[in-house]
Amino acid sequence: MAIDERSAKNIATLEPEVQPFATRLIEEAQAQGINAKVISGSRSYAEQDALYAKGRTAPGNVVTKARGGQSWHNFGLAFDIGIFSPDSKTYYGESAAYREVGNIGKALGLEWGGDWEFVDEPHFQYNPKGYSLAEMRTRKASGENLFA
Repeated sequence: MAIDERSAKNIATLEPEVQPFATRLIEEAQAQGINAKVISGSRSYAEQDALYAKGRTAPGNVVTKARGGQSWHNFGLAFDIGIFSPDSKTYYGESAAYREVGNIGKALGLEWGGDWEFVDEPHFQYNPKGYSLAEMRTRKASGENLFA
């Protein structure tokens, strides 16, 4: 099954080393009959700060605990998925399918937000070197390779 346009667009925002993981995750979920899509990829610090403001200083519900520079999305190393009905018309904010896709992601070598104390089932990230966020901010600011 082909990757949908929305997923492809969001996957393209990720670091090249992460893109195959996101693609494979969606393909394997689809093979198991789960209509998963990548709904968010890389974010600028400003975009992250705007999300952080939701439910705090901006209308809406709190959607993240991370400010700009405190999210793996800011480095192109994280993406969020959504689970949708088979016809793609209904988004499921909660579904047992997130755990199934989480297991797929972990088998691929991704970290899954569903295993965290602050559960974030749609979230996946790739950090094979085990860098801290502080190290990633420094590497990004200096133009260093994020995977070296």
